[in-house]
Amino acid sequence: MKFEGYQVRPVRTKDWVTFRCQMCGACCRHVEQKVMLESLDAFRLARFLKQRGDAITGMDDVFSQYTTAVPLEEGYPIFTLQVSSPEDTCIFLKDSRCSVYEARPRVCRLYPFTAAPGTKGRDFEYLLCTEAPHHFTDGRVLVNDWMYQNFKREDKEFVKREYDSAREIGRCLRQLGSSQLRQALFPILFYRYYNYDLEKPFLPQYDRNLVNLTKKLRELLNGQ
Repeated sequence: MKFEGYQVRPVRTKDWVTFRCQMCGACCRHVEQKVMLESLDAFRLARFLKQRGDAITGMDDVFSQYTTAVPLEEGYPIFTLQVSSPEDTCIFLKDSRCSVYEARPRVCRLYPFTAAPGTKGRDFEYLLCTEAPHHFTDGRVLVNDWMYQNFKREDKEFVKREYDSAREIGRCLRQLGSSQLRQALFPILFYRYYNYDLEKPFLPQYDRNLVNLTKKLRELLNGQ
């Protein structure tokens, strides 16, 4: 099975997995267009960088300085972390260490696991990324403990909202004509990625933005 560019296999929360981080930086190399920065990731990263004294005033600075826009078939982009040559290394990897470790994206915090939409009444399905075999020769990790430490309530609530909103946004976009899609690009970027106050809690702002974005898309559908 493949997921987000990685080789994976399903795991259960009660499973024990042989794993120990080798602190080699291997999972931060060869990651061009692989580490997607979601809005919650960018919010946390912007706050971290701003508090550290970097030239960051909002999430738009993070996207402009540290990401690459990757267009989707639906007509709007996602953002992935920039890489540096020669090994397509994450822009935040310095001396084989993550320089933003406290605010690293969800995909990095969950590694070597990842989460997908659940089935049979479960919110999530958990998967183990197995593309780096040298990570799985030592140590022992309980999947439930790993998720408790790295997949917090705010993350889970955000991901569930993302799953639901992606379906509605995708449905609207599929019904728009080419000129309407061009008009939809700005509100999509604004409400999904830019319209956040770093001094306020994230989820209430996310919910407000989602309502406003859905309203804008429906107005475009109705020709308003």
